Amino acid sequence: MSNVSQFNSKETIQATACDWIAAIDRGLTVQETEVLKDWIASNPSHQKVLAEMAALWDEISVMNTVRELAPVQKPTKSSPSRRWLISAAAVFMLSGLISWQWLSSPGEPAQQVMLTEHSQTLVGEQKTVTLADGSRVYLNTDTEIHVAFYADSRQVALIKGEAHFEVAKDPAKPFTVSAGNNAVTAVGTAFNMQFTRAKAFELTVTEGKVRVSRQSNEAASEQQPQPVFAREGVMVFAGEKVLVSDKVSPRESLTQSEIAQSLAWQDGQIVFTGEQLPQALQEISRYTQVKFVIDDEALKATRVAGYFRVGDIKGLLAALENSFAISSYEGSDKTIHLHTKSGA
Repeated sequence: MSNVSQFNSKETIQATACDWIAAIDRGLTVQETEVLKDWIASNPSHQKVLAEMAALWDEISVMNTVRELAPVQKPTKSSPSRRWLISAAAVFMLSGLISWQWLSSPGEPAQQVMLTEHSQTLVGEQKTVTLADGSRVYLNTDTEIHVAFYADSRQVALIKGEAHFEVAKDPAKPFTVSAGNNAVTAVGTAFNMQFTRAKAFELTVTEGKVRVSRQSNEAASEQQPQPVFAREGVMVFAGEKVLVSDKVSPRESLTQSEIAQSLAWQDGQIVFTGEQLPQALQEISRYTQVKFVIDDEALKATRVAGYFRVGDIKGLLAALENSFAISSYEGSDKTIHLHTKSGA
């Protein structure tokens, strides 16, 4: 990077800071290091924005380089600019000690929303939504999201259901999805979130990395999600899955096959790999108004494996009868009863 000048607009400062973070990540030349020091010293807001972008990047090498650019020195009376650099160094060191937490705080003035959007699907319905920033959201059955874009952030509230997010890259505007009491923040990545119970969800990262953190507002319960002021968080990387509720479970590594199976719903399929019959029926019930009742207790130990089309109840019942000798009959109120086939 070369010939960096002072800029006054917030958007331009953010863009320049992102360029510097990328340059730090690949390695600065001696000349670039001097230019960056001059840029930091030229405007108090440069230091703050650079720290914010470094927190989003979340690379230890980047953090260390930023801290080294402003080493702590004993105060002197040499010049106002020297005293300012010392203050800046203290800020950077503090940022390092608190693991590069967000510099924003819940007490900041409310931000003006630039754009809002609402999307949802009915039971058995699936659809793809392209947001204003180019991000794509795949909504599974019975899912609802609220979207709010601000000048320096993109906020989504997952109200219920399951969604897969392919986030358009924009380091200056982090993309955050709130669900329950937690939030998932990304810059440019892809991940899947599914509610498993009230305020708890399963997170699978398929590309890049995200930070999972507790949120300091009730964005997920509002029609217009507010900016989430994330504090310390847990990083989850591509190919990993966690369960998020009051805490984040240990990261579980997934194979490409396992990831493909978990996302098969985007192609209208459900994949079972040995789940017990009650769990399989519970998953199938997400896509239909039909309810299942297992009349024979012994059938609950039956394990199901294979591919099933979403909403294809007749195909499912045929497979259960042919492969497991499980018969069925339709009761009242869209209820299907399962029992052991006579003579089996």
